[in-house]
Amino acid sequence: MSGTGAAAACLMCGATTNGGSRQSIRHAVEGDLMRKWTAALAAAGALALVFTTSQSASAAGHGRGWYGVWADGVNVRDMNEGNCATSPSTANCPSIVGQINSWDEVFVHCQIQGQSVGGNPYWVMVSPRGWDKYGIMSSYYIENSSNWIDGVPGSNGCAI
Repeated sequence: MSGTGAAAACLMCGATTNGGSRQSIRHAVEGDLMRKWTAALAAAGALALVFTTSQSASAAGHGRGWYGVWADGVNVRDMNEGNCATSPSTANCPSIVGQINSWDEVFVHCQIQGQSVGGNPYWVMVSPRGWDKYGIMSSYYIENSSNWIDGVPGSNGCAI
């Protein structure tokens, strides 16, 4: 090759350039734009993933449906014992049907006032995702910003 500039291969297309040719400058600009577009698309994809995979309640609740749980080892209790269905508490609902963790979701059917847990007096009848049974747990552990979950019926609406 003749000329004063050193030969270099373009990273975009592999073409050999001589020094600072217009082609290498154009490819540098195109490469910079491509990196910016890739970063923008990656950010948009991550944001879309957050909105499409999140099924937890909004701050005001969204009625019956799937809600996240924020703690590990939360007891789901048998609500078919004694006064559990009308006055839920650890004493009135002594039998535990299972435990759920912070990565689990539960389908909330209704809410009933009972023993206060963490300052929240409501308990919810739930069907944990993947279980073939239902139970009752303190609403304190449900991902929701208020004690009462808007749109979820009270004790008169408890039905599976």
